[in-house]
Amino acid sequence: MTQRTQKQYNGFLFVLEGIDGSGKTSACKELEKKLESVGYDVTYLREPTTESPWGKEMRERSPRGELTPEEELELFIKDREWHVVNRIRPALEDGRVVLLDRYFFATGAYQSTVMNLHWKEILRRNREDISAPEPDIIFILDVPAEMGLARATGRTGIANLQFERLDRLIKVRQAYLDIAMNDTGNFKIIDAKNPLDQVVDEIYDIITDTIIMSE
Repeated sequence: MTQRTQKQYNGFLFVLEGIDGSGKTSACKELEKKLESVGYDVTYLREPTTESPWGKEMRERSPRGELTPEEELELFIKDREWHVVNRIRPALEDGRVVLLDRYFFATGAYQSTVMNLHWKEILRRNREDISAPEPDIIFILDVPAEMGLARATGRTGIANLQFERLDRLIKVRQAYLDIAMNDTGNFKIIDAKNPLDQVVDEIYDIITDTIIMSE
């Protein structure tokens, strides 16, 4: 397993992870505004991207359940490689605070539940094959699968057939917790059953403390 190495860039990479309906996107948007209001240069990014051909294909076909797990994994890695080269690494080298809504830990948690492939191997491929930068902190927004599913389907009343199934979300949540306990990354588990403003405040305090302590 790849060990965390010395930072090679001036910026900071903070990743928000969790099952569907855990509040990652809403928290990222609020954190972006809050950090910018006190003077930080923030870049907010999401995966899969809406820019690369592989990200576009996933966003179009995944909600209809059209992709095999193998196809999905390859699309995620190709999209992420594009993202690292064109968006993530340039922002970090420019000294910006990057907020990333999902990263390769999501691929590990989700794909390992439907493939005969351990999450450790999926994370290794991302770290070694495409040199994905290591986050300063990975926040796992943890909610029970039932709550996540209710939130996710409640937004539109329509389930993403690829991901938003209770049996799968139960397994994905456990995979996230297993990754947080056993991977080499710097993880913080956040109780995302709490109101959004409380979740955002908790993450904001950890992010700003991390940046200040590095100065």
